[in-house]
Amino acid sequence: MNEFVKNHGVRLFAAVAALTPFLVTRFPEVPWEALAAIAAALLGVGEVAQRTEDRKTTDAFLAQSPWDRAAEHQVELAAIEAERKAGL
Repeated sequence: MNEFVKNHGVRLFAAVAALTPFLVTRFPEVPWEALAAIAAALLGVGEVAQRTEDRKTTDAFLAQSPWDRAAEHQVELAAIEAERKAGL
């Protein structure tokens, strides 16, 4: 269950956030203070989710791609080839 929540936390949060207006219409006797607290909690959790997703995106951009290493290797091979041609 923890792995599911970890992988789909933002989706679960979105479902709860979308369900909140329905619950408000279903239970109109809920005081406005409780609704304000729910709205604040939803905004706070949304901010945390956004920062988490932004961090994952940044980490993905900064991670070295296997293609980068392949390009470096190609440069090394071209230099070796150039040295051999120069030696002939």
